[in-house]
Amino acid sequence: MKLSGTYCASLTPLNKDFSINHEVFFDHCNKLLDDGADGIAIFGTTGESNLLSLEAKMEATQSLIDMGLSPSKLLPGTGLASMNESIKLSTYMKSLQITYVLMLPSFYYNDPSDQGVVDYYSNIVESINDKKFKVLLYHIPQVSGVSINLNIIENLIRKYPDNIVGIKDSSNDLNNMIETARNFPDFSVFSGSDSLALPLMQKGGAGAITATANVSVSLLSYIVKNANEKSKNKILEEVHILQDIIRKVVFSQEQISFMKAIMQIMSQNNIWENIMPPLISLKEIKSNKNIQEALKLLEQMKKLSANF
Repeated sequence: MKLSGTYCASLTPLNKDFSINHEVFFDHCNKLLDDGADGIAIFGTTGESNLLSLEAKMEATQSLIDMGLSPSKLLPGTGLASMNESIKLSTYMKSLQITYVLMLPSFYYNDPSDQGVVDYYSNIVESINDKKFKVLLYHIPQVSGVSINLNIIENLIRKYPDNIVGIKDSSNDLNNMIETARNFPDFSVFSGSDSLALPLMQKGGAGAITATANVSVSLLSYIVKNANEKSKNKILEEVHILQDIIRKVVFSQEQISFMKAIMQIMSQNNIWENIMPPLISLKEIKSNKNIQEALKLLEQMKKLSANF
């Protein structure tokens, strides 16, 4: 069955010593699910994944499940610069009965050949050697320096039709997303942008996996579920416009520290002020005009969501 729905690229709450706060993490994931997420993408870009140790991610995932979160709701990021570490992390996630992972290509060495990218994924899939292990590719070339183009996707699907099942496209290139969905109709194409979720869904997309969903998942969920309901076009447009405005405000500054500041205010929990270097937390957040604007928009969201 083709994977679809709304996934939040979750923030990772940290203690002052930069360890992951498992209790707050569990509560945050549960709230996102209650507010409309179909699943939680843990340890992606927004989750500070590449600043966290392999062991910290393993322990936190085990803790989430031990506290009651279903493995079926988790979409962990397991793509690392080291192929062998990607294999180790992916194998561990599989051992926890997690079916789907989101996998960056190996990064740092920019612009590798298509064959090199295919070889990276091939070695991981063949090392795990299980048709039940499902991989969503992660295309974010402006950050990773590595593009996952149609040729790479075609080669991987042909080699591993049971394992390579979708992609998160965070390139902000709607035409590329639509072309991918058109060329591979049984392949799940997820938008990495809240602003592009509606037009992608209307052209065969599978859903969205986004950062802004940490604060506005109810809007994104409504868009993904109702994108092709013509009777709801009026409210869809209203929801889409508000979601787009919220995203633009969130991305007006470094988005991880910005959303953590919003979470700190909304939850009244100072755990959210902690962030892994080289990122730094925002100061004087209550006087930050962009934060105040975001909070006003989120109040509008609550009123609008009451009509869903």
